[in-house]
Amino acid sequence: MILTVTLNPSMDSIYFAETFTVGEMNRCSNPVKAVGGKGINAGRTAAILGGEVTAIGVLAGMNGAFIRTALEQEPFNTFFLSAEGESRNAVTVMDQEKNQTEIVELGPEITAETSEKIADTILEYALKQKKAPIIALCGSANTKNEWLYHDYLQRLNNTLGSNVKILTDISGKQLQHVLTGTIKPYFIKPNIHEFGELLNTSITNKKEVIQHLNHPLLNEIPFILVSCGGDGAIVKYNEQIFDVIIPNIDIINPTGSGDATVGGIAFALEQGLSIEETLRYGMACGMSNALEEAVGYVSIKNVETLKNNIIIREV
Repeated sequence: MILTVTLNPSMDSIYFAETFTVGEMNRCSNPVKAVGGKGINAGRTAAILGGEVTAIGVLAGMNGAFIRTALEQEPFNTFFLSAEGESRNAVTVMDQEKNQTEIVELGPEITAETSEKIADTILEYALKQKKAPIIALCGSANTKNEWLYHDYLQRLNNTLGSNVKILTDISGKQLQHVLTGTIKPYFIKPNIHEFGELLNTSITNKKEVIQHLNHPLLNEIPFILVSCGGDGAIVKYNEQIFDVIIPNIDIINPTGSGDATVGGIAFALEQGLSIEETLRYGMACGMSNALEEAVGYVSIKNVETLKNNIIIREV
């Protein structure tokens, strides 16, 4: 079982335009629409691959009601709490030059009460499983509590034990506070720019990523994946370091590719695959998503093809 947590789902609209000019009328075809949010996208990917997935989260207002209905068509189970406010819209415009412009709303506030209910729900589902589930905490949260994910990690570890694999796909202060805690996540996935911000330095290439993997803030995290765009990724798995090289692809829409990578990783971990095969699944899913117009979707055929063209070198 894979449990994904999305505290700020969205209704995504992706427009493909010939050009996009600020301050002028921009005409384009009707958008591709889908329910989004990092945990939902990751869960969708894992479910398409064949994983058993339950997506947990928060929905609010009229937009939340629309998202709830749309989620009934997804290939995974759902449990979304209702909250005050309005679930967000997220608009992406892709022009012919592959420039990506995004407008993302704030979403409903996650209060202490709602946060507590989500933690209770995660534990309720996790404790029902015969085998410890993979738990993925993903995405932003509109909350005044900058230690929210840190608190989740502590509580999940205290109840489920240290052997449970908790994946985090978060950034900013939430990630910083998670990493300063005594309980570390099993997996983190910053991109190269987020990695530099996390360590308060400028990092621009794979060599510099490798040089910083032993930073004290990263101690005791078993699985670190730093995505480097078209250059692939650098991975530290326990004491091993891997350079992951990916093939060139003709990108259609990269939005959600990082989420799909997390979904592929979660699926492979749940299946008990080797680290090399886990990395191939994760990176292939990220690329497969970039070949789709919609967000958080992968093609099993593309994933299998792309997996065979990924080079993994131990550093």
